[in-house]
Amino acid sequence: MKVGLAAGATGLVLFRTRNLPREEMGFVRPSLGLSALLVAIYLGWMLASDAVLHWRGPWDWRPWLEAPLAASAMRVLAVGIIGPVAEELIFRGWFFGALEKRVGSIVAIIVTAVGWALLHYSYGWQVILVIVVDGLLLGLARWRTRSVFPPMVMHALYNLYAIW
Repeated sequence: MKVGLAAGATGLVLFRTRNLPREEMGFVRPSLGLSALLVAIYLGWMLASDAVLHWRGPWDWRPWLEAPLAASAMRVLAVGIIGPVAEELIFRGWFFGALEKRVGSIVAIIVTAVGWALLHYSYGWQVILVIVVDGLLLGLARWRTRSVFPPMVMHALYNLYAIW
């Protein structure tokens, strides 16, 4: 279900935005050095916030060992890859590009971060605050690199860490 929803959302966004300029959607090649620095900062934030708040929970390998291989593969695909791609296309691609033109970069970063965090409403308030900071860092990466690709990589790495 999650794979289908994320893939469908990705396809819908790509279809709806096909006539937008590539730069507005963030479909540009980012600077590798800047991207690597932003990914490193983001991973540092991820590990530090988990060390302080333990938002990830305990390392429990049993669900992975007990689940069929196909179920685990679908989970990684949905939550660790396709989901982040879909969310970043929507929030740091489509929404960010549209907002930045109208209200500027800082407001676009803040609005997309808060909107994205609200999408995760089922988590506790501490985790929602972590997700707001995550969104600010993803928005900063989108703004500084002009590309949606570094936020996609950052988000995927975060989710892969969170689901293990």
